[in-house]
Amino acid sequence: MNPLLLAFLAALLTTLALTPVVRAGARRIGMVAKPSVDRWHARPTAMLGGIAVYCGFAAGAGVALWFVGLGQVGPRGLGREVLGVLLASSLMFVVGLADDRLHLRPSAKLILQGLAAAIVISFGVVYPVTPWALVNVLVTFFWFLALTNALNLLDNMDGVAVGVSGIAALFLAATLIWDGSVLLASVCLALAGAAFGFLPYNFNRASIFMGDSGSLFIGALLAGLGAAYPSTVSASLVSVLFVPVLIVIIPILDTLLVTTSRTLAGRPISVGGRDHTSHRLVAMGLSERQVALLLYAVAGAGGVMALALRQARPEVGFLVGGVFLGGLLTFAAYLGRLHSYAPTEAAAKRVTVLVSDLLHKRRAFEVVLDLVLFAVAYQGAYLLRWEGAPPPEQGILFASTLAIAVVAKSACFGLLGVYRGHWQHLTIVDAHRMLRATLLGSLVTSAAVTFFFPTGAFSRSIWVLDGLLVATLVTGARATFRSLDLVRHSLREQGAPTLIYGAGRGGELVVREMMANPELAMRPVGFVDDDLKKHGRLVHGIPVLAAAADLSHLVQRHGVHAIVLGSKKIPAEALHRVRSACADLDVRLLQLRLELEEVPSMPAITPHFNDARMMGEADAIVPPSITRRRMGVL
Repeated sequence: MNPLLLAFLAALLTTLALTPVVRAGARRIGMVAKPSVDRWHARPTAMLGGIAVYCGFAAGAGVALWFVGLGQVGPRGLGREVLGVLLASSLMFVVGLADDRLHLRPSAKLILQGLAAAIVISFGVVYPVTPWALVNVLVTFFWFLALTNALNLLDNMDGVAVGVSGIAALFLAATLIWDGSVLLASVCLALAGAAFGFLPYNFNRASIFMGDSGSLFIGALLAGLGAAYPSTVSASLVSVLFVPVLIVIIPILDTLLVTTSRTLAGRPISVGGRDHTSHRLVAMGLSERQVALLLYAVAGAGGVMALALRQARPEVGFLVGGVFLGGLLTFAAYLGRLHSYAPTEAAAKRVTVLVSDLLHKRRAFEVVLDLVLFAVAYQGAYLLRWEGAPPPEQGILFASTLAIAVVAKSACFGLLGVYRGHWQHLTIVDAHRMLRATLLGSLVTSAAVTFFFPTGAFSRSIWVLDGLLVATLVTGARATFRSLDLVRHSLREQGAPTLIYGAGRGGELVVREMMANPELAMRPVGFVDDDLKKHGRLVHGIPVLAAAADLSHLVQRHGVHAIVLGSKKIPAEALHRVRSACADLDVRLLQLRLELEEVPSMPAITPHFNDARMMGEADAIVPPSITRRRMGVL
């Protein structure tokens, strides 16, 4: 039998057989995780599943090392690196086991993680991202710490961390097999087998948790194997940068989202909470099983992309990787809106004025995302102009002018007020503003590049292609928020089925109010309109079904509880017909009213009022005019 397959099966079967034993032992000694406010599980669940994962991995790795020792597969001289990774990850298993039992302080765990990272580096595992050895050592050190803790943070919902880790290990093994690094690949397959052997017991509803012993061990193992990958082959810069990162993109994305959100809210990163990617996806309307499967799919997509970029040309790799990164950042930004932290005094002290201005008032995220998109568009313009293979001199021009192009476009977007709008409320006015900023950015870019590189053989079509790609990418990124709102609404279809009479602007306003205001507890199922030309069309994804004459059939077919008038220009005869139908069918008839009311002028404040009374009067003042929306019964 193939030694690689044998390593996978040994780990899989050992973990499958050992997990029930560990589960029974954990329950017997009282190692059970009890439900709490900051945890997701709702019932007491056995811990120490990391023991079964570690033992299963040890069995698979032992089989792999045995066959390598017999010379049946080629290690390519990588035994020292493998030993370092195994020692460091085993240390993390012991640390996690102690933390599960004794609850170590975060500072103690961090020190021990640093020791494990030092072990990996001392055995020659260094992430070669730069020409400077010292920088590479520092990058490897922080990569190890970051990914180890990322897996620990990701272990927050049934089946997520162990399933994502198994998928990541499979794809990392595939890249290593492709490069001939059989020993490292066999270790990855042993990890994949152990993860998939534990998954049936940990998938929703889980009967056992890994605990820190499992998550820290897996995180350290993936970090070490990922750092060892580039050193085994003469890889391109794209392969070095993107392959390991894409393979473990889910824990990285979750850590960035949680770290940023908690930092801005003044919350400690080390304390658990229900603000992870998985929890926010549940808030969108997905079930726990659907969340796990979705994250598996994204992890698989990252792995496939890593394989595709493994031998890609640098310009193609940066383009595809940039688009993928931009998409994930946009999705992470949307998920960031689905959880809010209660303001605390600690938050007010920790979030400085500088951070607040930078990340809130200055819309730093939008700027950073646009910088990525500007770079992707500029690279794409060169690839399109030269049919995917720019000449060497054009590649030099691109590298020399990329920063100018990105900065010029960013300045134009800021100058024309693109960053003043809200993505979730994108309008045609915002689209026009972005198009004007794109045109100005292209003109400024071409002028700046020509000024600084007057002898460069630039193609004029580059600026046209660049402008078209910028307009497409930035508009698409912002429109994604609206699209995700529609997806979220469809996933959370709750409330009484409701018909809307009138598919014009008023009806559109009614749909928006229902979708944005869950307190109404109304779900639009269709429009009713007497204009036959509108039948069959969609308004915000809601179909125009029929005319008022078919109300009886529509009410019975869709179980309608209410009808909302979406127009004030309803003929008296049609309104009478709708009223009669609602009365016969025992259906409520409502109308959304948008009203402007005059606010009385502020009464004069006499010197006799004390300070408390004056403050109360001031607090009661509202702007001179207000807009009120209400759903009234007719």
